Amino acid sequence: MIKKQFTLYLENKPGELARVTRVLAIEKVNIEGISVSAGSDVGLVQLIANNASATNKGLAKARVPFTVQDVSVIPLRNEPGALELVVSKLAAVGININYIYATSCLNKNCKCHVVISAPDLRKVEAVCNKCL
Repeated sequence: MIKKQFTLYLENKPGELARVTRVLAIEKVNIEGISVSAGSDVGLVQLIANNASATNKGLAKARVPFTVQDVSVIPLRNEPGALELVVSKLAAVGININYIYATSCLNKNCKCHVVISAPDLRKVEAVCNKCL
């Protein structure tokens, strides 16, 4: 499924992520996936949420600098080799992955998801639909 990913640029200091998650909670936004990395001055947060419009509104209201881009969110079986299958299929058809991060679950009854940024998301979707 192609979804909107928000990339936030936060000051790298205690409480910034808490401030943003508080704002999103007030807007009733459920964060479905998140990746956080930090440099010395700036924290980079990439997140997928259940409601792109409310996320946009909340971040703008909180004056958080951000960009939005489309990414592909692919369900994975919760078993060894599931990610390898997806990335191998993408490699076999020449799709370069810009970056990737994933969700996890703690039992066999739930699905993990992998978030993929690539130049051709429609092609990613078509290839990954055959992986399931």
